[in-house]
Amino acid sequence: MARERKDAEKVRVLVVFAHPDDAEFTSGGTLARWASEGRKVSYAVLSDGSRGSDDGQVTNEELVARRKAEQCEAAGVLGVNDVIFIGRKDGEIVADDALKAELVCLIRGLKPEILLTWDPWRPYQLHSDHRASGQAALDAVMAAGNTRYFPEQLRDGQVPHQVEEIYLFGTDNPDHWVDISDTFSRKIEAISRHASQVADIAKIEKEIGSWNRSLGKRKGFAYAEAFKVINPVCEICR
Repeated sequence: MARERKDAEKVRVLVVFAHPDDAEFTSGGTLARWASEGRKVSYAVLSDGSRGSDDGQVTNEELVARRKAEQCEAAGVLGVNDVIFIGRKDGEIVADDALKAELVCLIRGLKPEILLTWDPWRPYQLHSDHRASGQAALDAVMAAGNTRYFPEQLRDGQVPHQVEEIYLFGTDNPDHWVDISDTFSRKIEAISRHASQVADIAKIEKEIGSWNRSLGKRKGFAYAEAFKVINPVCEICR
């Protein structure tokens, strides 16, 4: 289980996800709450979002630029500090050594205590980008704290860093619920900034609201988001 933190303003959070808008839909209320508490939140967006439209009149380049702008606007609504675009091609993310090395470098540089990502083990998760982004992030967490992984980064002045907690979103096995009753409206506002993906925000608000209310009902919250929390240090010691 996640543990409460009294020094929230000192906590650094890294969110690793596949597509522009993943973070807002899955965890926007939590991220808005944490940012309001003073936590420093960074995004790592793995894909370029170039396949996120059926509009044949829009070029890939135009769509990529639009989705980047939308993601930055949405992040600003939630209070996210910075957005890092990795730039893998949409629909073709692979949890290979190159991506792992890039994420290890990011973890060692930002030194987050908490990392959020997709649950790569969710049964029947059809989107390969979701599976691959979660797997790459988890592999990077395990490697970032070990001096024998990617030692060339250490020669460039970085130091190993061990993430303390992993929050998996999009999971069927949650064990931690975050009360987003006070930040649900900001979540919806952030989602609305992804205009290329959201045709009917009223419909989205109704559907997302029903989902977050059902999660909150389990814990007596008006709205909640749910995660599977993993302690990497405990996993290493097994």
